[in-house]
Amino acid sequence: MLEVKELNGYQIASLADTDRLTATIATEIKSELTNQLDGNTNLVINLSNIKFIDSTGIGVLISALKTARQNNGSFKLCEIQKDVMSLLTLMKLDKVFDIIESEADIK
Repeated sequence: MLEVKELNGYQIASLADTDRLTATIATEIKSELTNQLDGNTNLVINLSNIKFIDSTGIGVLISALKTARQNNGSFKLCEIQKDVMSLLTLMKLDKVFDIIESEADIK
């Protein structure tokens, strides 16, 4: 479900074959993210194709951030669609996550 590539020392992950991060796929995505963040990993998740995230999906992102920090890595979000960004802002999670505009901004 996660497609991962490397760029400038970062792992870039995107969710394939879906435009929703919901309870239906949350367990699988959480497991894949946890495996990616197993130690000193700098991971950016590209959300360009995600149009909807439910509360379980938000929990997956928060869990990944926590895992990254525990393993001395980093976790960033990029290319967030307007509706998803509105939700993150409403929940004040735009202050919690490191959000970058696009993959081109990864340094």
